[in-house]
Amino acid sequence: MSEALINGLAGAGGGIVAQLITYPLQTVTTRQQTERDPEKRKSQLGTIEQICQVVKEQGCGRLYRGLAPSLLGIAASQVVPLRPLLFIW
Repeated sequence: MSEALINGLAGAGGGIVAQLITYPLQTVTTRQQTERDPEKRKSQLGTIEQICQVVKEQGCGRLYRGLAPSLLGIAASQVVPLRPLLFIW
């Protein structure tokens, strides 16, 4: 295998692992930002508490819903080597 291919695959793998770790936090943050409260009260739950609540009420899979398109985008953006693009400009 060429060095560029190995570097591209390593970048894609690193991006996928990072996305798997941070995706539940992104899910909970989005929920907190879009939460509607007619009484204008601030949410009492912190990030960790809300993660626990989602897992308890809806299951662990709910934290990763919509992950596949995100993984494809991350992997594609990490696999494309930057070096050939630099020669075009």
